[in-house]
Amino acid sequence: MVLDKLCDISEVRPYLFLSGFGCITEKVAFMVLDKLCDISEVRPYLFLSGFGCITEKKLRAHGITHIIDATNLPNNPRYRGIEVMEIFVDDSLIADLTPHFPLAAQFVRDSQKQGGKVLIHCAAGISRSAALCIICLVLNEGRSLREAYYDVLEKRPFISPNIAFWRQMIDFERKEHGTSTVALLRGMARPIPDVYVRKQAKVAADARSGKILSNFC
Repeated sequence: MVLDKLCDISEVRPYLFLSGFGCITEKVAFMVLDKLCDISEVRPYLFLSGFGCITEKKLRAHGITHIIDATNLPNNPRYRGIEVMEIFVDDSLIADLTPHFPLAAQFVRDSQKQGGKVLIHCAAGISRSAALCIICLVLNEGRSLREAYYDVLEKRPFISPNIAFWRQMIDFERKEHGTSTVALLRGMARPIPDVYVRKQAKVAADARSGKILSNFC
């Protein structure tokens, strides 16, 4: 009985699991991937995901009419009746998403005017597409960068734009509004946005209270 407990996979969060190596099987691996690789509804008109979970059936189920493809992969599948914007940017520390911020936001606005729904995706739905989704809320809904990050985080709890994209989002908000609501914390191996501190505090508080993060699609 003790060994049975030790050799199992523990669900810490809907998106986070803990185990030893010996209990991992192909079936279990796919179970974990299934939780990570789904389409998250950020707004009724705006969705976020990675590339691997996209199927025509899922797109139709969510009513997706437009896609922003930020995978930087050639020859991605295209689906009949769905308009696509391609953004060719690597998820790297030298990549620049800034020129695409207003274009992505305009694409989403145009879709809304037509009564459409937009899926923004990159490879994993964690960095590039998350940054674009956050900025769309800033530009289209008047959310602050901090508010927009928490809005998206609530719906997809493992988003993590790389630090270069954070710098670009912070600079963009500062140019748009004269100040930024997110700051980079220094004095460690690498800078981190201050919103991550609150994120970790929330995770710790949830662990103490037994509360599980909700609204994960």
